[in-house]
Amino acid sequence: MAELLESAMLICFGLSWPMNLAKNIRAKSARNMSLQFILLIITGYIAGISAKIYNHRFNYVLVVYLLNLVVVSANVAVYFINRRYDRQAKEAKERLARQISGNTQNRSVDTEARTAQTSTPFKPSVHNQGEDEMETYREMNSITEAGGVVLFGSNTFAALPVGELTQAFRITEPIYNRSIRDVRIDQIESYLKVCLYDLNPRKIFVNMGDVDILDENVDTDSFISRYEWLLYMIHTRTQAAIYIVPIVSESPAAFRINQRLKDLAAQTGCKYIDVSGVLESRRPTLRLFEVLKVHMRNHPINFADAMEAGALSSRRIENLPDDGQSFAEPGTGREPALAKH
Repeated sequence: MAELLESAMLICFGLSWPMNLAKNIRAKSARNMSLQFILLIITGYIAGISAKIYNHRFNYVLVVYLLNLVVVSANVAVYFINRRYDRQAKEAKERLARQISGNTQNRSVDTEARTAQTSTPFKPSVHNQGEDEMETYREMNSITEAGGVVLFGSNTFAALPVGELTQAFRITEPIYNRSIRDVRIDQIESYLKVCLYDLNPRKIFVNMGDVDILDENVDTDSFISRYEWLLYMIHTRTQAAIYIVPIVSESPAAFRINQRLKDLAAQTGCKYIDVSGVLESRRPTLRLFEVLKVHMRNHPINFADAMEAGALSSRRIENLPDDGQSFAEPGTGREPALAKH
């Protein structure tokens, strides 16, 4: 009976190791593996096997010990294989960073040359409020909690009344809006520390380009290169899951860029959120947030969430715009609906 109970204990311990082994093989990374822990378990099994041999107790319990030892030992091999994957990934990121940096510089020179030749060059609005926003964000960061959700973008995100929306949709996860009005993709790097890194977020929703497409000569290749560099910097400085929110606009430039952003999301391991139906909605502000909130929750959307979203969509929420006039258009005194160029 004692041997039967000992076997049951070993089997219970042993069943966890094949699952752990499969998980480590799929992960292709040693960041969540501990070689010291694995070796300690192996030492324990070897001690148990040695005790059986010393006492000449050659029975089925010894077989269970041996099977567990084999599976645990396989984790050692997977650890070193995953370490190699980690080194290769690091080298690939470094190569990508050098390549993106070089391409960005070359394309910036080409773009400046083309812009200089045109008779009506694009003149972006002066971003005077950027530093004021950073001062406000620095102050607010002192009272935020790590592991929240961050909205990071330009005018579309900046105009979202996040506080009222999260309350109306009963979202309990901490959500912080760190968007900057009238900012272009080539200006965004200086804001990353305050808006993202200092918050240590769990999820980041990125929405850039609504200001860039106001330039009729916007260079799609240059924009995508800068966007790729932005994603690289976020990947290397945070552990957050990144969600790319395309440009919410009907302009041809937005359509071209969004097609490239969808491919970029697949290439960089980010999640692309389709918001194509937002402009057709009678309440675009609510519809956009409904699409985003599905990805904000820690738990998957359930039937109750879906019913709640439908109820909120069909009625007016107090203090929220009902006529679609919510997203500020740079350089105007009014706040129209999502940009339609």
